[in-house]
Amino acid sequence: MSGGIHVRPAEMRLTERAADYLAAGPADVVALIGHICQLPNPPRVVAEHMAAALFADRTEFVRDNEGSWYLVPVSMTVVAPVAPPPPDAPPCAAADLLASLSYVVVDVETTGARAWAGDRITEVAAVVVRDGEIREVYETLVNPQRPIPPMISAITNITWSMVKDAPLFRDVCDRLLYTMGGHIFVGHNAAFDWRFVTAEVSRASGQRLSGRQLCTVRLARRLLPHLRSRSLDHVAAYYGVDITARHRAA
Repeated sequence: MSGGIHVRPAEMRLTERAADYLAAGPADVVALIGHICQLPNPPRVVAEHMAAALFADRTEFVRDNEGSWYLVPVSMTVVAPVAPPPPDAPPCAAADLLASLSYVVVDVETTGARAWAGDRITEVAAVVVRDGEIREVYETLVNPQRPIPPMISAITNITWSMVKDAPLFRDVCDRLLYTMGGHIFVGHNAAFDWRFVTAEVSRASGQRLSGRQLCTVRLARRLLPHLRSRSLDHVAAYYGVDITARHRAA
């Protein structure tokens, strides 16, 4: 499917560091290049040249009017509004765009929040939805190859004893990519899940995810402006959906 998830060659390690650094906000070029290249206080002219070369073909890295670099947020595409249907069109014509797509709803549990700076996936689930029906469910625990902080275990109920014998991400990468391939990536706060899956796929296979994403938080803000919160719990309660194992991926 056009626009569905696919993989492309992995980005350079320097741009991975840059993305992680700029996730906290815009940065001056000297501080940015100094961090990602581990050069203490490089000359500004050198930093400018290095940044220009490093980000030449990377549209996610942008300079503002004051010269600072910032990271364009990961696209969390909500399908653009379509023009009103003509008077003689079938009643559901305006909804055909959404209804015609296929989706893979993805959630991950992790050791923390830093996808490119040490944290790893401990569980991943991918649910394929097509024509309004669940067509496939793939879920697995993942050995993160590092300890799980007690605070995280308290939230997710995932402990080291549960994952120590689980497969490494590289062992499940192909299966996960097969499940996600060709579908629109959906998540509640999709940027978080996309960032972690992208980082793990890059480490495991030398490839990088690309494709369209739809964030159900942003979608809920448009469709349910009257809700006090668009958290998963509030949205699920509004639609009468019971959630079991709240902080588990599936």
